[in-house]
Amino acid sequence: MHQVSIIVAKDQIHNLLSYAGKEHVIHLVTVEDEKLPPGAAPFEATSLLSKSATVRNRISALSAALRPIKGEPEKIEAPIHNIDELALFLDQETSKLEGSVHELEESQGKLLSDKERTSEFSRFLSGLETIGMPLGAIGGSGFLVTLAGECARESTVAIQRDLDEQTYGNLIFVITHSTERTQTFLAIFPHAFEDDAKQAAAALGAKVEEPWQDLPPDPKQAKDFIDARLAEIEDTEKKLDHQRELLTKEYGPRLKTLEYLTEILEARSRAVSNSSTTESTFMLRGWVAKDRIQNLTEGASQACKGLVSVHVEKAQGHQISHGESLENGFEASDRQTPPTLVRVPGWTKPLQSVIDNFGIPSYHETNPLVFMILTFPLIYGLMFGDFGEGPIFLALGLFLLYLKRKKVKIFEIGQLFVNGAELIVMLGVGITIFGFVFGDFFGFESQAVFGFRPFFNPNEGAFASTPDISHLLIYMAVILLFGVGHYFSGLVLSAYNKVRNHEIKHALYGPISWAWFYIIFVYLAARVVIAGYKFGVLLQNPIFLVLLFIPMGIMGWKEGPLHLFEVFISAGSNTLSYLRIWALNLADFAIKFAFFSFGGLVGAIIGNLLVMILEGLIVFVQTLRLHWVEWFSKFYEGSGSSFAPYREPTSWTV
Repeated sequence: MHQVSIIVAKDQIHNLLSYAGKEHVIHLVTVEDEKLPPGAAPFEATSLLSKSATVRNRISALSAALRPIKGEPEKIEAPIHNIDELALFLDQETSKLEGSVHELEESQGKLLSDKERTSEFSRFLSGLETIGMPLGAIGGSGFLVTLAGECARESTVAIQRDLDEQTYGNLIFVITHSTERTQTFLAIFPHAFEDDAKQAAAALGAKVEEPWQDLPPDPKQAKDFIDARLAEIEDTEKKLDHQRELLTKEYGPRLKTLEYLTEILEARSRAVSNSSTTESTFMLRGWVAKDRIQNLTEGASQACKGLVSVHVEKAQGHQISHGESLENGFEASDRQTPPTLVRVPGWTKPLQSVIDNFGIPSYHETNPLVFMILTFPLIYGLMFGDFGEGPIFLALGLFLLYLKRKKVKIFEIGQLFVNGAELIVMLGVGITIFGFVFGDFFGFESQAVFGFRPFFNPNEGAFASTPDISHLLIYMAVILLFGVGHYFSGLVLSAYNKVRNHEIKHALYGPISWAWFYIIFVYLAARVVIAGYKFGVLLQNPIFLVLLFIPMGIMGWKEGPLHLFEVFISAGSNTLSYLRIWALNLADFAIKFAFFSFGGLVGAIIGNLLVMILEGLIVFVQTLRLHWVEWFSKFYEGSGSSFAPYREPTSWTV
């Protein structure tokens, strides 16, 4: 990764950004003041960014009002060659569309409020009709009137109290609609108090609507009148919906193009906001992968008709390399940390995203992907081996992969599984392989179903009338041995990282001493367990105690007592944490066995469905934990920043 400076003529900046946005080749950074050449100054982009954000919000509001928009974008002659002209163009085009849409939105808002208060009054009249009470009898002093209005939420109680006082308690007050800030109310009271009530409500900030006039005194007739009004409102709603459809059809294609142009404006505004400028040029700075510099130089020159200069910053310090295929990094002379460009095969991207969610790999540490391709499905399969359920996972993964490649969009949670289709396939392979090794077919033993004995069944004899746990103990020992190897490999990678970064002393005092201590610790712990927890066995060969205390002394002296305490605690707790593999394998078989024992074939089906859904997720979380907590803590920090190349939308029409 190299840092480059690009100087381009002002009238060619759009061509440069268009090329860079299409190729995704450069990660732009801010040009620092001390790096500015003579005569240059930071580009003042506050006004441009403000215009860009305003136009984006206005167009987003229009798009939300006219959804769903179908069809192809409209061809528009837009001044994309000039950012200021593009901003002005989008402002003018948006204003042309806003008038009709805002008028429609306002009409629908008023209609909705009218419908709510009318419906509320209709329900009230239904109650009067049921008991046969005339409207005038309620107030005691003439025919009732209605008063509808909107007010701030905090004013509602005060308005109700004042209206109650004005009408001497002859008031029916109902909240018909509420939003985060306002409430719509409906008040019913005798006609004699109408003027005073309207003044009281208005004095407290309410927007009062005109009351209904000429309602018949009979509740049934009044109800019929209100229902007719509701029918009129519904007809008006249909007309407004039809009007919205016509506006969407008329404005939709143009609005879709304006959305794309807004994305271009926003991207270019942010790009130039990080630049410096002279009277005739822009200067941009960014990070480019080593193997893309030549392409950038040639492509930018061709796009900008030669009116561009790409200067590669001279790198100083040591080179940090992971190999040309994955990462290759240089520390620039200003000691800026380059973003991490991780190039991985497409089928490993879901697993790489698991790593990235912990932290982006930096250039001074090893990307654990190459190891997790093996260990992630391996650990998952050790916990969840079943060569009946495994092919189902495989089939599901392949189906999701088909949807992913066809770019089919589904519901939000389901889309997460579609995005991780390749990882589900990998897990299905692990489940199937270890299910075959363990002889587990939907909870049934392979010998009973297919007539062949498994290579090793951890649960063999564990659920017999006379339980035999010998296989469980063997599997426990195997899992602990695997945990030791996985733990130790993390220390090896930590030592490798430090040696590669020329931190020889830190490697010796840190991970090498840690690994030395760990191996002796595990050996002595195993001897104590084999001897029946007789700690006296440690004194039979004191040389091992000496070998144990030497690395402890080195770490305590050089790395500090807290580091030594962490090492001592994790040596036991992290290793024993791998027993969750053993426990979940046992739980998987036990659940299926229990459901079959109590429910027969139906119970077996239910048990397997439960295991695939619930335990499948639990096992994934535990597999993730063993990598993030027990393994990553030894060598991986994830302290890098992601390579985020400049992008522009490409699916727009001019």
